Amino acid sequence: MSKKKKKIRLSDHAETRRQERFYTDLSAPMIFAVIEAVILFILCLLSESTPFFGQSAEVTKIIRYSTLPIYACSAGIICLIYALRNRKMKKARLEARLFESEIYDMFRSVIDLPYAISDASGKVRIVNGALQDILGFKRAMSGIDLSEFCTVSIKTIISEAKNRDLYLSETVYDMPEELDLHESSVTKLADGRRYETVSYIFKLENENYYFIVFRDVEDYLSIHEKYEAEIPVVAYIQLDNLQELTQYVRADHRSASAEAENILREWVKGMQGFIRELSRDKYIAGFSQEALEKQIKDEFDIQKRIMALKIGDNSFPITVSMGISAIGDTLEEKERNASAALHMAIQRGGNQVAVRREDSSGYIFFGGTHKTIENNTTIVSRVSGELLASKIRNASNVLIMGHANPDFDSIGSCIGAARFAMSVVEEMLAEDPDAENVPINVVADKRAECFQICAEQLEPLAEYNDVFIERAFAKELVTADTVLIICDVNNSYIYEAPELASAVKNIAVIDHHRMANTLSFDPFLQYIEATKSSASEIISEIFLHSRYANTLRKEEAEVLLSGIMLDTKNFTRNAGAQTFETTHYLYSCGAHTSVVREFFNESLDELLLTGEFESKARIYRDDIAITWMTLDREAKAEDRVLAAKVADNLLAIKGVRASFALIKIDNDVVISGRSKGEINVQLILERLKGGGHFDIAGAQIKNASLTRSCEMLKGAIDDYFEIDHHS
Repeated sequence: MSKKKKKIRLSDHAETRRQERFYTDLSAPMIFAVIEAVILFILCLLSESTPFFGQSAEVTKIIRYSTLPIYACSAGIICLIYALRNRKMKKARLEARLFESEIYDMFRSVIDLPYAISDASGKVRIVNGALQDILGFKRAMSGIDLSEFCTVSIKTIISEAKNRDLYLSETVYDMPEELDLHESSVTKLADGRRYETVSYIFKLENENYYFIVFRDVEDYLSIHEKYEAEIPVVAYIQLDNLQELTQYVRADHRSASAEAENILREWVKGMQGFIRELSRDKYIAGFSQEALEKQIKDEFDIQKRIMALKIGDNSFPITVSMGISAIGDTLEEKERNASAALHMAIQRGGNQVAVRREDSSGYIFFGGTHKTIENNTTIVSRVSGELLASKIRNASNVLIMGHANPDFDSIGSCIGAARFAMSVVEEMLAEDPDAENVPINVVADKRAECFQICAEQLEPLAEYNDVFIERAFAKELVTADTVLIICDVNNSYIYEAPELASAVKNIAVIDHHRMANTLSFDPFLQYIEATKSSASEIISEIFLHSRYANTLRKEEAEVLLSGIMLDTKNFTRNAGAQTFETTHYLYSCGAHTSVVREFFNESLDELLLTGEFESKARIYRDDIAITWMTLDREAKAEDRVLAAKVADNLLAIKGVRASFALIKIDNDVVISGRSKGEINVQLILERLKGGGHFDIAGAQIKNASLTRSCEMLKGAIDDYFEIDHHS
């Protein structure tokens, strides 16, 4: 509804004073009397010296003696007229002042509109009767500071009064019918009610004073707050991997699910909301904004209640993920946003709550402190492969990139994506020889040591002779129909070529790292599965469940296997049933661990440097190992890999549950974090603008010293335990 506005024109006070001075000034009749006297005097002189019209002496004598009476009568009449008029005006002014006084008394004492008058220093000069009753003052005159009963500062009062000069008659103000309140102009007075301050400026004896009206807005704010508190919130709730969990232990899925559902129903009932089951282990719920705020304050302790349920041998907790949306103009929009929030929570590894609110720019996350069991993603892999293949068939060209400073997983997943695209194009050309070829390129840093090892492995394959391109030439290949596949990364800060993500419309993201926030683009495929060991495993699984499973070459399979071995630390960490299934597939394509292990061989200098790096390790908070190093030689990009190796090795220390290795490269400090699966190093390094996986994460602190970076890391660790775990 459009706002109706009233126009208010203020009186011209200066003009009123000028007119008052005119009516009370007697100078006008006095001037007239003087002028008349001068004229009559001149006539008398002329009549004696120059007779008019032959006048006789008698006539001259009559003129001489009659001048004074004429002057006295005329001057008296004029003064009498002015006196009567002044008396009338004086009576009118007196009556006006009496009316003004009566109106003032009524305004001050009868009308319930509290106000005060303050000077520029915040000293209150006058309070009216209504404000006296509220504050308990015994008299109108006061000398206290405004701050003693009003939380609105005098600076705010002055600022708001600048456009409300009581004496500017030419200024027109718009007064909206609806209240537009600001927290800075609302105060609570002694009666417990809230008031909005509306201030005006006026001058008295060349000093500024401020007329402050206190408008009662308690009822309005109460209604508004009640409305805000009762705004509906939509939530999607999912029990994480309960179906997979019951496959590994002797437990009945139905009874475990029913027990968890009962807890969820009681939780929602306590918020006076509703909950409905959508599908197996997935629910939709609705409750109020007020209930959401209480849950945020309690940090969603429902997660702990669900995790208290154990199945099997009492060692496997059930976990829950939620996506909650309080934003959206309609319930449809809130439902859509809640679904996206749940998707985000699951892609970050599950066992957490993702919340969208009006007062936050992105998601707010709670939980994520326990690792979830690997999902069965057979169907997802098959569907993702078909979607990716259909986009490639309609593309003008395909670009593939991983993250900057690539490791074997980044390169391996990019190679796997390239072979998948090649297989799709070969099939398309076989079906239609007249179809146009679709060029495929991998954007890579050819100076990286890991890339050189993989490129050497791929030398026997002629199709890779012209596949790899540098970042500088990648953007020149972008067209309207380009397909971009991003592997092993979802953080735009560490893309190999960040400019491609903003230049290409058709983008697929394939990754295993937990998402720190939403993507800056809308991908046609977003396959981010944090329960997977590596991006190479995801690509291998897509191959395994596609019709191109037999097209993977031995050399490509070995590069993919190197990515899996790197991120699983030779299958000792993050390796689930599907990890070994995809590894078996790679074995069937000709890959073998004995060959791939050669990729990880170190020189004697690297071995000695690793030993020196590890020797500086210290234990923090009883079970976290931290080490750091500044290199005497010029830093290399491969030193990031050195930090990752050292962080891996520190986990072998007895009693250590997590480890961090810091290395200074140029002006930046790179941090690699590793965990045995009990501490979420990704949540720790997110506080330093990093990210990664539950037990493998990294961060980079720009323009920082090692000492400062260590202190920041310790602070992030303390926050993780003290805020997230209350320990």
